Amino acid sequence: MSTVLFILACGVLCLVVLSKIPGLEHLVKPLIDLVFTGVKVGAASGSYWAIWLTKLLLASHTDLIRHLFLSAEAIDPSMAVRDNEA
Repeated sequence: MSTVLFILACGVLCLVVLSKIPGLEHLVKPLIDLVFTGVKVGAASGSYWAIWLTKLLLASHTDLIRHLFLSAEAIDPSMAVRDNEA
């Protein structure tokens, strides 16, 4: 993981250095805009994944607690039908 962070930091540093060189601004500016657009999209989708994971954890824990406290007949109505048939 530290290698990936190091490579990303070197890439950002290269973009900063290249943006300071006269004449390369027209080449580097679109790349910087592309990087920041990617960061914005990643942050937005990351927040959606965090919301989804939170909802999933809450729903699964609610289901677990419901199964622990309620009887099987209260959870599964087909058990009453099976008991009446037998």
